[in-house]
Amino acid sequence: MPALPHLHLEAVIIEVIVTESPADLRSHALRGTTEVRGEGQRQDLLPGLAVIQFSLWLLERPLLRAWKSGRAGVTGLPRSWDREAGAGMSKQIKGEAPWGFRPAAAARRLTMRQVGVPRASLAGVRAANRPHRPPLRGPGLLVLLGLLAGLAATPSGPQWPKPVFGRLASPGFPEKYANNQEQRWTLTAPPGYRLRLYFTHFHLEPSYLCEYDFVKLSSGTKVLATLCGQESTDTERAPGNDSFYSDGSSLDVTFCSDYSNEKPFTGFEAFYSAEDIDECQVPPGEAPACDHHCHNHLGGFYCSCRAGYVLHRNKHTCSALCSGQVFTARSGVLSSPEYPQPYPKLSNCTYSIRLEEGFSVSLDFVESFDVESHPETQCPYDSLEIQTDKEKYGPFCGRTLPPRIETKSSTVTVTFVTDQSGEHTGWRIRYSSTAQPCPDPVAPPNGHISPVQAKYILKDRFFVFCETGYELLQGDLPLKSFTTVCQKDGSWDQPMPECSIVDCGPPDDLQNGQVEYITAPEVTTYKAEMRYRCNAFYTMRIDHGKYVCEADGFWMRSKGDKSLPVCEPVCGLSTRTTEGRIYGGQKAKLGDFPWQVLLFGETMAAGALVSDDWILTAAHAVYKQKEDASSLDIRLGVLKRLSPHYTQAWAEAIFIHEGYTHNAGYDNDIALIKLKDKVVINSNVMPICLPRKEAESFMRTNDIGTASGWGLTQRGFLARNLMSADLPIVDHQKCVAAFEKKSDPGVRVTDNMLCAGLESGGKDSCKGDSGGALVFLDDETQKWFVGGIVSWSSTNCGEAGQYGVYTKVINYIPWINNIINNF
Repeated sequence: MPALPHLHLEAVIIEVIVTESPADLRSHALRGTTEVRGEGQRQDLLPGLAVIQFSLWLLERPLLRAWKSGRAGVTGLPRSWDREAGAGMSKQIKGEAPWGFRPAAAARRLTMRQVGVPRASLAGVRAANRPHRPPLRGPGLLVLLGLLAGLAATPSGPQWPKPVFGRLASPGFPEKYANNQEQRWTLTAPPGYRLRLYFTHFHLEPSYLCEYDFVKLSSGTKVLATLCGQESTDTERAPGNDSFYSDGSSLDVTFCSDYSNEKPFTGFEAFYSAEDIDECQVPPGEAPACDHHCHNHLGGFYCSCRAGYVLHRNKHTCSALCSGQVFTARSGVLSSPEYPQPYPKLSNCTYSIRLEEGFSVSLDFVESFDVESHPETQCPYDSLEIQTDKEKYGPFCGRTLPPRIETKSSTVTVTFVTDQSGEHTGWRIRYSSTAQPCPDPVAPPNGHISPVQAKYILKDRFFVFCETGYELLQGDLPLKSFTTVCQKDGSWDQPMPECSIVDCGPPDDLQNGQVEYITAPEVTTYKAEMRYRCNAFYTMRIDHGKYVCEADGFWMRSKGDKSLPVCEPVCGLSTRTTEGRIYGGQKAKLGDFPWQVLLFGETMAAGALVSDDWILTAAHAVYKQKEDASSLDIRLGVLKRLSPHYTQAWAEAIFIHEGYTHNAGYDNDIALIKLKDKVVINSNVMPICLPRKEAESFMRTNDIGTASGWGLTQRGFLARNLMSADLPIVDHQKCVAAFEKKSDPGVRVTDNMLCAGLESGGKDSCKGDSGGALVFLDDETQKWFVGGIVSWSSTNCGEAGQYGVYTKVINYIPWINNIINNF
């Protein structure tokens, strides 16, 4: 229902008879107007006027007290009444007429027309009321209540219709009615309202089928009731407590009496009022006011529709929004709206099937077909038509399924039109499509196709997949995937590819190693096996080096690793025997000291190869070349110092230990030389091993180490041939004490040094041997490792009581590994 509109308070005139008894006052108020009913609040009010909601105490007590007390003002009234209204009330109580009204005139102005009663009813009401007014036991007074204050702003929207209500009575009621009377009342309510009438008194002459005296109620041409008697019998009907309702907005009430009455019958008294018709309530056997949703409001109703529908211009019917539907799939289903429920009225539906050129659409009507028809005229009400670019089919209606339609077209439009009547379930169509088929594909060897179909037509496609270890090739071009589509002329858009076995190709070259084929010579296809082997004097860092050609075209180790193995140089191998020495020692042979390096800078020095691109030496031997490493002449595989047969190498960088201070002692006298290129390892060029953690067990006091070099000999000349000798390790404290007595006070033996030599002298390394290695044999691995680096000794080489001092390499393993691993 719509919200209650805002109202204005207008002048309302109420006749109040002031008596000594509140009950009398209530009686007069009830008889004079229908505006106040009992202790409750009046409901049927005049829209547009103030909603007067008095309780009777407002009339009984405040006005009566005001009258009896003779006060100038009226108390107990609503505060919203202004002073002018109060003054007017005061004047009225004193017998004066406010606002220029005379009491008699004001009294005459109170009529039931002011509360919506028709003029025709007014005389009867007055006549009926006048004889029954109780005699006044106190002065009478007309109280004019002027309620001029507006309750709200100007109302928005349409105004409510004026209410219709009132009273009807037989002539002379409540006295007996006369003979030969006929009176008719025509009651009319606003559109959208109906009239309700009920009787508070009914006493008419009874007769068979109410032939004598009666009250007849009719609405239009329909007789609602013919009433007589006082109580209902089998042949006559009295109203009792029944209420009667008009079919529309009008009600005719006819009273008739015949020529004679044997008894005095007092007639009837009835009341009527207009009330809203709920058009949304559907009487049995009648059609609903709205197709979908009905919304009742005062004086009318309106309809709305569900989603997918629109309200027709007739404001009652919901037409389906069913136009513009497009189907592009090669098969599908379409149906009338709401199928299999009754289809909507006043609808115009279009369904379009749009496939690509080359397809032919077929239509099959399925399940049921029920479209309103006519026995003589073809589909005049509802109809279904099918249109292609070549032909029209239909119209179709009735209850017989139409036959299958082969449209031979790729575009079809289905049109369904309905009128405003009928209840039919409609139709359902399943459509399919065909096209010229393409040749059945044949999968290539070692391959398969997907999907496999009995027939391939326009736009159908298939994929080709190769078995594991095979790859798609179109000619010589490898393909990541292959798809082909059937064209409208019945041919495939691409030729069939082949599945060729994966070929990993020749394995990558391995530095210092070679390939050994296992499956067959030069076979590099899927599942073929091969192995990397390292060259002589090299060893493989990781596993056995076995690889398999996998399906992705890569050679892979068993653990899924594609990286190449690493062939590292073997270290610490020598062909020498442990005899001879440098100072007073013997000549070395090729292969005795393959790690020996000859360095030519500002002076001659030596070093030891520790990998295929790193040389270990003394810091003081290369200190002056650290800023110009490329000036250092490096020779490997040298036996005779001046021989032209050697392996040449060049330095890329020189790394001096950060703890070494030149010309300030020999602590931390160690350096590394990074070569520009790796050298090839062979029996004459091979690195010395770095000491293991357990190496100190082979470097105890009196353990024998071996030194080699081209330094000064006993004759005071540089050796032409590489010389070597075994030297025992000297007790560290004994060595410290020996040099404290004779050495330069600025030079001392530290824990980073070890001493080797004979107490009797005669055997020592000497000038020109600096940077060379003092090596020891690891009894467990049977490989030689570097334990010391020739660093310094006394001024006179081989002097009795003096020893050769060497940098203790095992103290520098972390530093060595850090430099080698990071540069």
